[in-house]
Amino acid sequence: MMYIKKITSLILTVVLSVLLCCSCSGVEAASNEDFVLTMQIGNPVMTVNGAEQNIDENGTAPLIRNGVTLVPIRAIIEAMGGSVSWDQTSETASLEYNGDKIDLTIGSETAYLNGEANTLDTAPAVINSRTMLPIRFIAEGFRFDVEWESGTQTITVRKQVSAVNEAAVTKTQPEEVQPQEGKKALVVYYSATGSTKEAAEYIAEAVNGDIFEIEPVDPYTSEDLSWTNENSRVSVEHENEDERDVELVSTAVPDWESYDTVFIGYPIWWGIAAWPVNGFVEANDFTGKTIIPFCTSASSGLGESGELLEEIAGTGNWTEGERFSSGVSESDVKEWAEEVINSIENN
Repeated sequence: MMYIKKITSLILTVVLSVLLCCSCSGVEAASNEDFVLTMQIGNPVMTVNGAEQNIDENGTAPLIRNGVTLVPIRAIIEAMGGSVSWDQTSETASLEYNGDKIDLTIGSETAYLNGEANTLDTAPAVINSRTMLPIRFIAEGFRFDVEWESGTQTITVRKQVSAVNEAAVTKTQPEEVQPQEGKKALVVYYSATGSTKEAAEYIAEAVNGDIFEIEPVDPYTSEDLSWTNENSRVSVEHENEDERDVELVSTAVPDWESYDTVFIGYPIWWGIAAWPVNGFVEANDFTGKTIIPFCTSASSGLGESGELLEEIAGTGNWTEGERFSSGVSESDVKEWAEEVINSIENN
């Protein structure tokens, strides 16, 4: 009898072990699934991994305000696997996902990503009694990719989880870029709040380049950068193009002629490059150089900023640029910069 009990106990142990392994495998498979969410302006229904569901229980739909897509966020964040809390006193929404946190306040163009201040193109708002927040800033802050299809006014938010997991296992440390003999790279940037400076430093490190900061003689203060105040410095300059001739500390780069590749970085102001950059571009001869623009923005894209700077320069080989969101990861910036510099040196 004792022998039978031992056999029965052994069988139960094996069965439980198999069930636990299957359960763990199921959890792992679920966590490895790619995430795709699509929405359309004016449509109260979103699609999450192929399944339709309401964005909001009241039928609220995404809308565009000042060129920025605003959405009711709770169901979207929860579908992404995050959480939302609301402080009625301060009218602040706190979003959390995978260890990251974003705080946005109604009427404020300052948003906080993990405690770091970022300037939004459009402030969160209450519209028809619903809190509407900028989806691009939020999704990219949580390291999701965001795509916009203008023809259908469709927003796609995606994260390739399986690709990330595979890369974590198989990706080897990239070799440090070594400049070819006689070739030098320079990273020029103007930064209003620190985001562009951070990206510029990542790029310079990735390509073994030098750095030159564009500095206004009269630096912009936080009050100067208050987009919602029509009397602020940037608002006045935006409305009066003649006011955009910003005096710079210097436009002369030491040993300028020795650089073959120049990265130029800036924040986006009203869809174009921040105008302190214009003075630097206008003052220098880019003949024989390859120029790669890059920008940082809470929600706006690169737009025509690179093309407009190329028109101001009138010289040089200007290439397609790249937009980085506020708080972009160091690895993403460096990977892009290394690909760019390798492509240039191999051509």
